[in-house]
Amino acid sequence: MARFDERRGDAIGGLNIDIRSGDAGAGLGEFLDIDLADALAAARDQHAAPGKIETLVHRHDVCLYGKAVIPEAAKRLSGIHNPCMSRMIKDWDYGFRVRGLHPRPGMTAEIWCRAEILMNPIDLEVIYQSTLQIARELTLNMLRTGYSTIIKESQDFTFAVFDAHGRMVAQGIPQPLHIGPLAAQVNEIRRRFADAAPGDAFIVNHPYEACQNHSTDVTIITPLFVGERLVGYIGNTAHKPDLGGKVPGTNAGDATDLFQEGLLIPPMRILRRGELVGELEAVICANTRTPEVTWGDVSAQINTNTYGVTRFAELFGKYGTDKVLVCWQAWMDICERELRSEIAKVPDGRYGPETDYLDDDGIDLEKPHRISATLDVAGDTLHFILDSDVQARGPINLRPCVSRNFIQCLVKMVFIPRLPVNDGLSRPVQVSYPPEGSLLNPRFPAPVNMYVRPSQVTTSVAIRALARAVPGRIPAPGSAAGGSISSAGRHPQSGRWYSQYEILSGGTGARPDGDGVSAMDELVVNVMNTPVEAVETEFPVRVERYELAQDSGGPGIFRGGLGVRRQWRALADETVVNLRTDRFKFSSPGIFAAKPALPSAASLLSDGGAARPLTSKVAGLRLKKGDVLTLQFAGGGGWGDPRRRAAERVR
Repeated sequence: MARFDERRGDAIGGLNIDIRSGDAGAGLGEFLDIDLADALAAARDQHAAPGKIETLVHRHDVCLYGKAVIPEAAKRLSGIHNPCMSRMIKDWDYGFRVRGLHPRPGMTAEIWCRAEILMNPIDLEVIYQSTLQIARELTLNMLRTGYSTIIKESQDFTFAVFDAHGRMVAQGIPQPLHIGPLAAQVNEIRRRFADAAPGDAFIVNHPYEACQNHSTDVTIITPLFVGERLVGYIGNTAHKPDLGGKVPGTNAGDATDLFQEGLLIPPMRILRRGELVGELEAVICANTRTPEVTWGDVSAQINTNTYGVTRFAELFGKYGTDKVLVCWQAWMDICERELRSEIAKVPDGRYGPETDYLDDDGIDLEKPHRISATLDVAGDTLHFILDSDVQARGPINLRPCVSRNFIQCLVKMVFIPRLPVNDGLSRPVQVSYPPEGSLLNPRFPAPVNMYVRPSQVTTSVAIRALARAVPGRIPAPGSAAGGSISSAGRHPQSGRWYSQYEILSGGTGARPDGDGVSAMDELVVNVMNTPVEAVETEFPVRVERYELAQDSGGPGIFRGGLGVRRQWRALADETVVNLRTDRFKFSSPGIFAAKPALPSAASLLSDGGAARPLTSKVAGLRLKKGDVLTLQFAGGGGWGDPRRRAAERVR
């Protein structure tokens, strides 16, 4: 908390307030929290109660300089001389020195001069929060305008903002599995389309040409211009319930190459100076079983990005282009520095390896697939060394650009949970991969449509390696069982083709101080389930059970969160179903002597006979009217020896 030891002048005059590391220290990760009423009252009245200025992050210096002292402050700086200085001193009444910034490739001398000398602490916060707010606003706009339930209910999409150098500045509602591919796609657009112009937008879904998660995630990238100057990009990626492929719903659990997984779109223009490329719309609509819904979602992505361009034009117009860019750069450096500071507290050494398995690849049902992680800690850097079996024939392969970023987000969640996600978090976290041709580094055209399954198991082993390094701060691994079910057919009332896509969850891992959260997915997956009402209103199905699976969480001092059980009755004459799940054989083992979670399971009841069990990956399963499909998800891992669980917590 700041101490106003001296108060001279008033809020407009020559007030000098120096808040140094000994005077002001917020808790780790706290954002700037300024009560302006208190601060101004304190400035006007030396007898007023102390105001509140909490620093952006712990030890982060704040210097508010009155007009008269700005030139002196500038003279004290580190020898950067640039003609912009006099103009900045004239334009900005208060100075803010962001300590610890480092010049980055592509930064002009003028931008660096501004970053090092004059960034008002209030502007630093207001501009960045405005950036975050625009990203959130675009997220809400997409929810309102999307067509499919996977968009408007499950929220399987992500918006992010990038600077002109392709570095992520901010994101909307976070979906860590999308951020790595978005960053890779922005940089591929930068490389291929140096002639990008105002009003352009680009589309891509190719997992190898521009690193998409899987082809049913379609990305729209829209450049941001101020006049003719390129200053950044808006990127969003969103899942499509059907985009061709060998089975309705596109994502076949038994696909053996990329071309069986639906339409592939390399980086292409979808808008040219504001005009839609109609031929591309025709190609997309010709390669989906649900053209109205699929193109409706793509249109929502394009239009929401375009709206975002207008909102950022207002932001740049209000604060000035260079000032906004300086703010973005400063926040990347703030997050990097704070993450390095926390990592430096971890004892150096090698932790792991930790190993886990996927049930199978959907092709060879008897062969499990290994994923391992080892953590090296050296100073203020973490290095995750990933390893795996060779790439699978089936679609459980995972591209490196996906896992690199979600591991960085995982580290952020552990060490600086209240700071934003941006490019600064990637700098202290390194990730190494097995050779090309491996499950975690597949070679084109290996199928990847079930990438979430290896992502969740990779998360599990990374968490367990981290838990060895900082045991009191890390939860147990989650269930890694969250999966999807899709069904398709002709609606008996409308006669039109429908494609239903649902995402369901296991439980999170137990925490060091409490049980895991039930019916919630892994730390790196942030999508919603689909409400029963939405399912039954839109699709010919009746949800007969939706409940927590009793005792599905791993036992421990604190038990893992419970998975869910859901049961559907088919109401159409024929329905084609695909399951893309895991953890039927290898449930979460938990940590620190906890017991394994209960595995997942699925079954089909037909013609009133006995229910028959299903495997975790099913493609093209045909249900007739009245058939009942049941799916139960594994729980999260436990934390600690269950024999030490408090008696009152055992029921």
